[in-house]
Amino acid sequence: MAITLKDIIDLDYLVSRDEALESEKEIRLRDDRDRRIYRQCRETCRTPEAVLRAWLEARRQEIYGEDGQKTVILLPGTVFSSLYSFMVAGLIFLGVFSGLSLAWSFLAYHGTRPVNVALFAFLFIVLQGILILVTVFFLFRRRMKIRSEKGFKNSMVHTVVSFLFFYGLPGMLKKANSQLFRKGQDSLEYTTALFRMKNREFQALFFWPIFILTSVFAFCFILGALAGTFFRVIVSDMAFGWQSTLMATSQSVYDLVSRMALPWSWFMPETLAHPSLAQIEGSRIILKDGIAVLATRDLVSWWPFLCLGILFYAVLPRGALLVTGLLAQHHVLRRFDLDRPIFRQLLIRMQSRNLDIESPKDFLGIRGPALAPIHREEPQVGQNPALADDSTQTAGIPVQSALILAPQTVYSDAAMEKIESHLRAGLFLDVRERITAGFDPDQDREIFARIKNSSVDQVVIVYEVWQPPIRGLLYYIRSLKSVMPEKMQLWILLTGSAGPENLGVEKSDVNFETWKKAVVTLEDPGITVMRMV
Repeated sequence: MAITLKDIIDLDYLVSRDEALESEKEIRLRDDRDRRIYRQCRETCRTPEAVLRAWLEARRQEIYGEDGQKTVILLPGTVFSSLYSFMVAGLIFLGVFSGLSLAWSFLAYHGTRPVNVALFAFLFIVLQGILILVTVFFLFRRRMKIRSEKGFKNSMVHTVVSFLFFYGLPGMLKKANSQLFRKGQDSLEYTTALFRMKNREFQALFFWPIFILTSVFAFCFILGALAGTFFRVIVSDMAFGWQSTLMATSQSVYDLVSRMALPWSWFMPETLAHPSLAQIEGSRIILKDGIAVLATRDLVSWWPFLCLGILFYAVLPRGALLVTGLLAQHHVLRRFDLDRPIFRQLLIRMQSRNLDIESPKDFLGIRGPALAPIHREEPQVGQNPALADDSTQTAGIPVQSALILAPQTVYSDAAMEKIESHLRAGLFLDVRERITAGFDPDQDREIFARIKNSSVDQVVIVYEVWQPPIRGLLYYIRSLKSVMPEKMQLWILLTGSAGPENLGVEKSDVNFETWKKAVVTLEDPGITVMRMV
């Protein structure tokens, strides 16, 4: 089963909350729990993605219980999903009601003045077609921007709908004292922050749901207008006519109508596809003559053309855009890359050595015999030592190659060996090359070129934590990331003083917090800060 946006939001939230733990007791309990989950699911989970899904389900069971009963809190994904379903239902009702009401009021006929065909066609056919073309243009432009990696700012409509979803609707629920808001206030705030602060990382994930909301409203609006028009024709004695101050002839109107009817005229009878030349001439309204001289058969000949025009130029294209949004969202979710630093660290933590954990056999809802005890074995050639005890491992994390960038004459060979050992054990990174860098874009052009053409999987910048992330250094980091291949991750490993016995950095270190805040301003999910422990 494909991962959903609800799963991604919950996964990001739970992993981020675990990473924020500070006390040693909480961290130890977290590590024990994660390893217990892995031991329970490793027989059935063949890929890292499957392990993450199993971990997520286990964490949800901790919060909701095995019977699925909700606790006093709701996870952000659940809150997002509930609000989204509520807003979809509201937009369906609002769209159908507004379209039906507008068409019904526009077609009001009191027996003295026929409905103006030109105004009706412009409002419900031409204008809708223009809006659809504008939407297609912006979608195409967005795709080109993404391909060129220049980034793309959302349209005003997208921004307004996002504001209504993340701020307007929660405000209404708060005033109504809704149970959903009471249980999910903190989760909703997290989801809003996720949308705002990680917009670049999750831009595609949040773009299509908002696009679908606008498409649902537009589709239901024009569908309601079509239904209102057809229903009004059935229950009322309608009359349609056209008039113009310009010297427009009936022949020119007939030519225009014939061209507009091309999408359906090839399979519809001519009497229904569009009015004939005689009917167009007979439905022309001349102000001084009134409508008494006009024949009823000519005045009613327009309604099939107008209904078919709405169907082919508005309803079907809007439906196609809605289906496109649904398919695009499914495609983006299928291509969502779970190989992110924060998830990679979770997988490493789950599969690291721990021999003192007992796992209940019914954990994760799996019924069956208890798992066999883990037998410690000597690591095989090419196997990561951190996983040496896991002889039945089926979803192991592959060791990736890495390249280290470090300042000149700062770290000794002993310190670098300790750093490489930390990367190998903590992130499963096999350091292939060390490069001394001056951390100046102009000076390190050759280094940038080497990294651009390098075959390594990751790049690690090693830097002392006490040195502040000044603007020039942040510019260097951004410039380096811009030349790296898309799939290549950039890590910033912060250490203590360069002496080999004093490389560790406390989690509460003020300088470490400064670095994290500075890197967040780069707004690049491919750059991750970590500390030497």
